[in-house]
Amino acid sequence: MVYVNTMKIVLLFVFLNLAIIKESHAQKITCGVGEYLVTGHFRRAYIKADGTSVKATNVVTHCKKLTSGYDFNKIIKDGLPTEWPHKSEKTQKWTPEEINRLIEAIEGLPDYLKSIYINGIYRLQKSKDFPNPATNSNKAEIALYDEAFSKNRNLSRIVAHELAHQLYGKMTEDEKLDYRMAAGWHTEVESGKVYWLPRVTGYIEPDGIESAEEDYANNLEHFVHNSDKLKEISPKIYNWFYKKYPNKTKGRN
Repeated sequence: MVYVNTMKIVLLFVFLNLAIIKESHAQKITCGVGEYLVTGHFRRAYIKADGTSVKATNVVTHCKKLTSGYDFNKIIKDGLPTEWPHKSEKTQKWTPEEINRLIEAIEGLPDYLKSIYINGIYRLQKSKDFPNPATNSNKAEIALYDEAFSKNRNLSRIVAHELAHQLYGKMTEDEKLDYRMAAGWHTEVESGKVYWLPRVTGYIEPDGIESAEEDYANNLEHFVHNSDKLKEISPKIYNWFYKKYPNKTKGRN
């Protein structure tokens, strides 16, 4: 009996070492141009941007084709974003699953979003404005919180929203004016100063009333991921995006 138990332990030890050697060998895979390395990890079940259910599984190390121009080794960063004002927020270590989900989320976006310059994407624990899943800065940096990776969240929509903020910031003043006019924002002059006031109704998300930029980010997120709803609630805004980005929306509904 002791001999049998000893053999079981030896065989288990050999099996574990073979698995480690196999994965260690896999980690030495060199991906070609236009590819990125997906490291072996356990992936939890989640829902993709297009609504497809992905089952939990053990992912083996492999190379996958890139469709964006991002060097993810350089933009996925640790620590706090540059000059981050929310000093009470704590950092979180990226997991291989989170990195691969982030890359997949970005890769599934239309070109006009995934071509936006990003200085860094950071991983933090909990927003001071919980349950906010993400935020961005004028330094072309995005922070993703724990909430962004929860089972009830769509990571691609979250990233699309944050990239939309960056896209708005890069628009010319004429483009911003054109958007505000199409979206029903209007001006009011007080003491010689011009103020932009929000429209009364037609917001796809309640916080769109806070600013034209937030309104833009909400609407562009829905244009990419839920265009039918945007078209129903704000047809003029839908038409503005459709004319600006013809045939470039993924049209996920």
